[in-house]
Amino acid sequence: MRFKYISAICSIFTAIGLNAMTASTDTVLHATGVDVLISENAEGLRIETSDSSSAATFTEVFPENATISSEQHFRKPFIGLWGNKHISWDVITSNVLAGFVNAAGAPGEIDFEQGKSYEISVLNAAAIRCSINSTHSSISAGIGISWRNYRTTTGMQLTHGNDGSVGYEPFPDDVSPRYSRLKVFSLSFPILFTQKFRIPHARHLCLQFGPVLNWNSHASLSSRWINSDGSKGKFSTNDVAARRFSVDIYGALELFQGIGLYVRYSPQSVLRASPALGDFKSLSTGIVLAL
Repeated sequence: MRFKYISAICSIFTAIGLNAMTASTDTVLHATGVDVLISENAEGLRIETSDSSSAATFTEVFPENATISSEQHFRKPFIGLWGNKHISWDVITSNVLAGFVNAAGAPGEIDFEQGKSYEISVLNAAAIRCSINSTHSSISAGIGISWRNYRTTTGMQLTHGNDGSVGYEPFPDDVSPRYSRLKVFSLSFPILFTQKFRIPHARHLCLQFGPVLNWNSHASLSSRWINSDGSKGKFSTNDVAARRFSVDIYGALELFQGIGLYVRYSPQSVLRASPALGDFKSLSTGIVLAL
C-alpha cells in the first residue's frame, strides 16, 4: 500500500507583485505536480490549485492586499484511472483493521473473552473508488479478507458434533486447560461511502460507513490442554458448519491522518446450526488504518 503526498506551499504568493497582475491575466505556477492558478478580479485575489489528475482541488478568494500563507496536502490514489474537475476514478488499497471481537449473544458459561479474541482484516485489498470532488465524498467497492478468532481460557472447551455443530463443556478435571478457540476466515466485499469534513482544526476528520458482504470460506476450532503427566494435548477440526454468507454493518471515523476507530456488527449468527452457543453474532471494535 503506497500513498504519495504532494505539498503546495502557497506562502510564495506574498512575493508576487499583485499590482502587476490584471483582471485578464492568470499566472500558473507548477509546484511538484500541482498547478496553482492565480487571477485577480473585483473580489480580490483568487487562487485555485489542482493536481495533474484533478483528483484534488482547492479554491480560495483573498481580499486585495491580503497576506497569504497556506499549505495544502493532497493524497494521490494508488492507481489513477480517469478523472476531471468534478469526479475521479481510481484503484485503492485501504481499511486495514485490527481490533477485538465479541461473541454477542453467546452463553455466559462459554465466556469468549473479548480481550483475547481478535479480528484482523484488510477490507479493501483492492477496490475501485469514485470521488466527487465538490462534496469531498466518495464511494468504493472492493474485495478483502477478514480473520476472526473467538477465544476462551476460563476452563471451557468447544466441542464438535458429527453434523459440524459446535457446543461446549468443561475440560476434564485431570487436565490443566490452556485455551479453546473458534476461527472464521472470510472473503469480504465492502461497499463503503466516505465523507470528509473541512473543519479548520480537524481537517482529517472523515466518516465512513456501509455494508460488507462476507463469504465465510473456512472455519475451524481447536482446544489445547496439559495432561496430568505433563504432556500436551490438543483437539482440532476444520469441519465446522459456519454460516456461508453473512452481511456486516461497518462504520469508521478517521481522527488523525490515516488513523481512526471502527465498529463492525453482523446481525446474523456466525454458525449455522449450533444452538448450544446461542446463535451468537459478531461485534468487533478497534483501530483502522488507511481509510
